[in-house]
Amino acid sequence: MSFRPRPPSFADACARVIADPDADHSLTTTLAPVQARIAISPEQMAKTDAWGDLLRARLPADVEHVLELGCGTGTLLHRLSDEYTALGIDRYSDLLSFAAARGEAAVCGDPTDPPVRPAFDAVCAFDHFVARQSLSAVCEGTYATLRPGGIFVFDALSDAHAIAASGVETYRGARYALERSVDVARNPPVVHADYRVTDLRTGETGVTAERTSFNVYDPESVHESLETAGFSDIRVVTDAGDDGEFLVTAVRPVETEA
Repeated sequence: MSFRPRPPSFADACARVIADPDADHSLTTTLAPVQARIAISPEQMAKTDAWGDLLRARLPADVEHVLELGCGTGTLLHRLSDEYTALGIDRYSDLLSFAAARGEAAVCGDPTDPPVRPAFDAVCAFDHFVARQSLSAVCEGTYATLRPGGIFVFDALSDAHAIAASGVETYRGARYALERSVDVARNPPVVHADYRVTDLRTGETGVTAERTSFNVYDPESVHESLETAGFSDIRVVTDAGDDGEFLVTAVRPVETEA
C-alpha cells in the first residue's frame, strides 16, 4: 500500500520530546523531521549524488524498474525516479511521509521481506541500510524481488567509524532548538546520539537518547551470504565508497534447463 500522510514538523518532534523525554525517540520515529533535515544537508546530498552515480554506472542499459530498500525520506529515490520507474520501501512510516510528500512511490513494509512481486530489474540499498539488518535476510528477501537476470547493488560497512562523524550539531525552528551530540563506538559498533530540546519561548527542556547498533562485514562474509541466497556474478569493490565502506553487486541468475 502506498503511503501519503502529512510529514510531521520539526516543531511536532520537539514538542513530543519535551512532553515525554523518557519515551522511545529516534530518527526513524519521533525525530524523523531531524533526519529529513540531515538528509538534505550539503554533505549528505553529496553522498546521495555519489550513490546515484555509482548505481547508474553499474546498472545495465535495459534496467527500467528499480526497488530501493530502506528508502527513508526519499532523497535517493527522488533522483532514481528521474531515470527509472522507482519504488521505495521502508518500515518507518514517519520517514516515508517525507518521501511521499516529494511525490515518490513508496511502500510501508519490511525491506528484508518486501511485499512486492519478483519483477524488478534492480534492487539497491545504500546509506548503511544493510549494516542495520540481518545480511542473510536482506539477501534472501532481495533475491525474491528480482526477476531472473536482475541485479542487486548495495554498500556494506567494514568500519563503524564510516557510519557517522562524532560531534555536536544544532537545529533550529521558530520556537525550538535541538542539539544532537553523536559519538561512535567501534566495538561493538554503536552510534550514541543524545538530544537536548529547548522551547525558546518558555525555556523548558527535554533530554533523550538514541542508541543504534550496526553490523560490520568483510567481503568474504558478504560474498558467502549472497551465494547462499542463490546469487551469482558477485563483485566486491573496496575502493568505490568512503573509507570503511565497500560496494557490492550480485545477479539473480537466469534459470536454464539442464
